[in-house]
Amino acid sequence: MRLLALIVLMWLPGMAFGESFVADGVASTANQSVQEARREALKDALWSASAQSGITIRGEVGLHRGVVVSDESRFRIGTHISRYEVISEGQEGDFYRVKVRVDEVQTGCGALMGMRIGAVSFPLLKPHQNTLMGVAGVEMGVPNEILHRVGINTPLEVHRAAHRRLFFPLNGNLPNPRATEVRERVKMIAEDMEVDFLVAGIVLDIGYESVGILRNRHSRRAEVEIYLFEAGSGELMTQRRAARESRGDVLVASRVSFGSQRFYESDYGEGFGWVMDTLSQEILSTLDCPKRSGVAQ
Repeated sequence: MRLLALIVLMWLPGMAFGESFVADGVASTANQSVQEARREALKDALWSASAQSGITIRGEVGLHRGVVVSDESRFRIGTHISRYEVISEGQEGDFYRVKVRVDEVQTGCGALMGMRIGAVSFPLLKPHQNTLMGVAGVEMGVPNEILHRVGINTPLEVHRAAHRRLFFPLNGNLPNPRATEVRERVKMIAEDMEVDFLVAGIVLDIGYESVGILRNRHSRRAEVEIYLFEAGSGELMTQRRAARESRGDVLVASRVSFGSQRFYESDYGEGFGWVMDTLSQEILSTLDCPKRSGVAQ
């Protein structure tokens, strides 16, 4: 008796059933047993299916009489979870071949197709830093740069940050993102912007200090806290903070625009970029999108 027990996470919201397709796998029996070759051929077929559609496949295989009683194959390449079944298999000469049929179930990023995400401006917790630090456009630049990262290789439609504030006035204090008045304001702003998710945040610190014996070097901090809301309910989905200190080229002789090439060429711009990479990944993780390779974690 052969058992092919499948898929987990079938309860996830927002699913949309996709297509069925067939994938083949093959493995040599020359230097391994037939059971081992079958296992490798099945993995090869699942990998082929994953490569075709960018899906995630998780399977569990059990064979009769203790031969390969447990065989789990899991790949997370893209944005789907799929059900599969072996439709044919057998040994042909020195090879074992397996053919599987995969039924796509769309979830994660795929379920976000056509949905929109927007943001409001990120006020500074310490407003005096806006004029002392030599970088212009921080309050709008930070949310727009985060949204830009969120929109890369995802089906989400990104709405540029609006010149609106969710929290006011701060008076040096952090807001309560779960407050009733905040939830109602989220729903109102999101409806006006026609978005499904709304990102708000606070720029906690962009200050600098002198370091070193001669005090001719500087350390500068980039610290941001974000809040991701579900637009329809106004409920807080996630709250995350990221911070980084940079040393070296952290001050500018003349004002530069936040997010400009000259900004990112500085040590401070590089450090701030890491903060925004990290926060954008937190948003994607909350929305069940896989992390992108090559992006700071």
